[in-house]
Amino acid sequence: MEVLINFFSLRPTFTVLGLKIVWYIYLLNTFVQTYVAVSGISRVLAQRGISMEVWLPNSLPLILGLVAQLAIVRLLLEVAAIIISNSQTRKDS
Repeated sequence: MEVLINFFSLRPTFTVLGLKIVWYIYLLNTFVQTYVAVSGISRVLAQRGISMEVWLPNSLPLILGLVAQLAIVRLLLEVAAIIISNSQTRKDS
């Protein structure tokens, strides 16, 4: 229960290993959401008789958004890892 309280009150909860797990979960979530979005779009296009090749140039905003989200989350996790490692070295000394 204390872990949940620390998580939602934005107190440091994760270790460096925990941040790696969070990254992989987020990465998996991004792939699943992308798959769902693309399959939904392709299904709607198939119902209307439009081929995927026609829509493909319009997928650039989707790809750019995914790359930007991944980059921002990765950057924030790196900053969190640096803060965690610095706080651990201060406790040791």
